[in-house]
Amino acid sequence: MKEAYHSSWYAQFNLQDLSDCLSSHFGGEEYLQAPFFPAFEQSQSFGTDLSHATSITPLNIESQTRSVELGDNSDPKAWSYIYKILISILLNAFPLVVAVGTSILSPAGKELVKEFDTKPELTVLTTSLFMLGFAFGPLIWGPLSEKIGRRYPLLIGLTFFSLFCMQIALAKNLPTILVGRFLSGTFGSSSMAVTGGALTDLWSSPVSRGIAMDCFVSTGFVGPVLGPIAGTFIVQGSLGWRWTMWITAIVSAGLSLFAFVFLPETYKPVLEQSQKPRKRLERPRRTIRYWLVNIKKGSALFLRDYLSRPLGLLAKEPILLLVTLYMSFCYGLLFLFIEGYPIAFHEVRGWSPQFSSLTFIGLLVGVCCGMLAVTVHALTVLAKKIAVTQGRLVPEQRLPAMILGAALLPLGLFCFAWTSQPHIIWTPQVLAGIPVGAAMFVILIQGAKYIVDVYFRYANSAISANTIVRSFFAAGFPLFSSKMYHNLGVAWATSALAFSAIAFIPIPIAFYLFGHKIRAWSRSTIHV
Repeated sequence: MKEAYHSSWYAQFNLQDLSDCLSSHFGGEEYLQAPFFPAFEQSQSFGTDLSHATSITPLNIESQTRSVELGDNSDPKAWSYIYKILISILLNAFPLVVAVGTSILSPAGKELVKEFDTKPELTVLTTSLFMLGFAFGPLIWGPLSEKIGRRYPLLIGLTFFSLFCMQIALAKNLPTILVGRFLSGTFGSSSMAVTGGALTDLWSSPVSRGIAMDCFVSTGFVGPVLGPIAGTFIVQGSLGWRWTMWITAIVSAGLSLFAFVFLPETYKPVLEQSQKPRKRLERPRRTIRYWLVNIKKGSALFLRDYLSRPLGLLAKEPILLLVTLYMSFCYGLLFLFIEGYPIAFHEVRGWSPQFSSLTFIGLLVGVCCGMLAVTVHALTVLAKKIAVTQGRLVPEQRLPAMILGAALLPLGLFCFAWTSQPHIIWTPQVLAGIPVGAAMFVILIQGAKYIVDVYFRYANSAISANTIVRSFFAAGFPLFSSKMYHNLGVAWATSALAFSAIAFIPIPIAFYLFGHKIRAWSRSTIHV
């Protein structure tokens, strides 16, 4: 039978695209929701298996017949296994390149101060404004990918991301750099807003889709960690800070050209539409009033689905609010460390900038360990539970792994804090990044899956609200990190973060114990 495929992907990085695939990660139902554009009717119905239906409407018969006539070329899920792996690798290259661009300019703070005679606090905006672009860009790229498909938003976004990187490399003043960073973040966010949807277009198995999405989400962690390492070696070498942007522009432009040749369209409705025989039909004359009415309808749907509903859920739903705050804190920590690690190892321990940047590898190893742990947990523990419950998963079953990550995070932070004195060997401080990176990744990925499971019908709106808040945290944390580390010292500044992490531990525990009761009070959640 034809599989329900209309799902909307509203926002970025990452986690915005989890709404469809995570709901079916090792079980679950897919929901239908048509794009907000006036040409489509809004649908809130759930996908059903027509084999058990007592009657079939003409619309269902037509859709099934059309699917059979078009053949496998219109269904990316029917492509060969090797080809889908290659396309998935290419798709994940988009968010990885952009994620590296979030932090690759951060080591150039002192050089920007000297060249443009500005304050050090203003140079931190190169990261913060980029992340603000990540917050607003998906409001454009998400709906656009539902209208014209996945391919062109990805190509357009990465191409303009490359062009604005060139603008920054040629900039003559700091305002030009800051504007370029915001716009490059806005266009670069297309990779975060669209890639997840493209991956779920390819993979039909819940297991394969879950693994593909875990890899996609990991790019949002690996990129910001690799950025300072690459940026430090470029800035401190003979090339200078401008080449951080030139290299980013060259790599992203090369990837755009490669994808222009080899990246296919993966959105099934667009593929079906392109293979339909074009018929010349007489259409009614479209007047100015026609377009004004349709623009008004589209704007109303946009405000409802992309702004009003997400913010309304955030204000009314305690599960969404508290889990979002916890995830945002962890995501903000990642960008806070971009400023904090150089202080801890370069200024306090007196290491060279290049050598101190290599300490980010501890966080990188931790993220990889967290991704491995999540994958193993899903393939073993969750798979057995779903087999027993015949494909249904209680949302709170996502939380034990999150609780483990919540306990691990403050331990890693305390270890980092109290081994930061110069007279203590550097090994435990660097290795402390492993549990910190693993915990942050597990908390974010499991928190996102829990939100999708709880707010099944409105999963896109819930993830949209989550993404906006997380992006604001990521933009705000670097603004105070330098002063906090300089005023409190590395030990007490990191300890303050550890105490904050401890304060969040009761959140997953409380929802694991009482989440089913809280869900019963809400009209927006599922009741399992």
